[in-house]
Amino acid sequence: MTNPNPNPDLDPDRVPAYRRAPHWAAVLAAVFTLPLLILGGLVTTYRVGMAVPDWPTTFGMNMFLYNFWNAAVGVQLEHGHRLYGSAVGLTMIALCVWFFLFEKRGWMKALGVTALVVVIIQGLMGGFRVTLNSTPLAALHGCLGQAFFAMTVALATFTGRDWLSDAKPAPDSKGIRGLALLTLALVFAQIGLGAWVRHFSGTAAAVFHGVVGTAILGIAAHLFVTIKKSDPPRPSLKSAARVQEVLAGLQILLGVASFVMLWPFDGMPRVVGFYQAVVRTVHQTNGAVLLAASVVTVLRAYRHLGPASLREASSSSSPSSSAVPADLEVVA
Repeated sequence: MTNPNPNPDLDPDRVPAYRRAPHWAAVLAAVFTLPLLILGGLVTTYRVGMAVPDWPTTFGMNMFLYNFWNAAVGVQLEHGHRLYGSAVGLTMIALCVWFFLFEKRGWMKALGVTALVVVIIQGLMGGFRVTLNSTPLAALHGCLGQAFFAMTVALATFTGRDWLSDAKPAPDSKGIRGLALLTLALVFAQIGLGAWVRHFSGTAAAVFHGVVGTAILGIAAHLFVTIKKSDPPRPSLKSAARVQEVLAGLQILLGVASFVMLWPFDGMPRVVGFYQAVVRTVHQTNGAVLLAASVVTVLRAYRHLGPASLREASSSSSPSSSAVPADLEVVA
């Protein structure tokens, strides 16, 4: 995209200065969202998604006034999941208001509104999952929750110091951006496969889930080594890729443990022990954190690296040319 400003470094609408308040507000929104995924994971692990059979009420009462502290554990988990989901929605509304008041980038406001719409759809999907008693909707509900979490992580990244720095992009001669994007796509596909295994069982699905997880670990390791050997070094990109690789390896270990505890995959309901629930839910939660690390890795790769032809373009440009990456200009 052609930049009409001859010196976009001086354009505050395109390259706003880093501010701690909006960045940490976005970070806290992302951190606040993660326990919602944990609660949802526990609801699935214990199979108590229908413990409260009505919605938006709870046993015919206003859900915000219902006293669930002395209820059965399944009701506590499901009702707590609903209440916490409402809190996350309010947090997202507050973050959107902040963006509209103080954020100068129009595309950031649009992304914030998109995240708000997604969390609203997520709540409605969770409610219809109950009223329709639909297991497919439950699986989609879990996947959309992970996608929303990824969006909050992206918001935190876009407001971070690394994204708003004046670092010049280097040519991506090693295809790092493509590798990072492939890893992210596989991680999200893996989340969908995990939802299928958790909600529908099946040996074939579980084995395929493990195969894709192993592929993710291999690609993540290759990506980290490639970034480590790149010149010039990009410390923030390297650290994100390192975290991604470690989490991918941990996910394999947790997946093996979950595989053993879930066996046999015949779809028959069984009593879930405490340690079984912990391992399965930690496996799902680590998958969410791996998704977050993959999102950060992709965004930093596109922030600090440009097309392979960038070297020729930069050599023919004037010394006062823009320090803003071409990809950032397209997004903006």
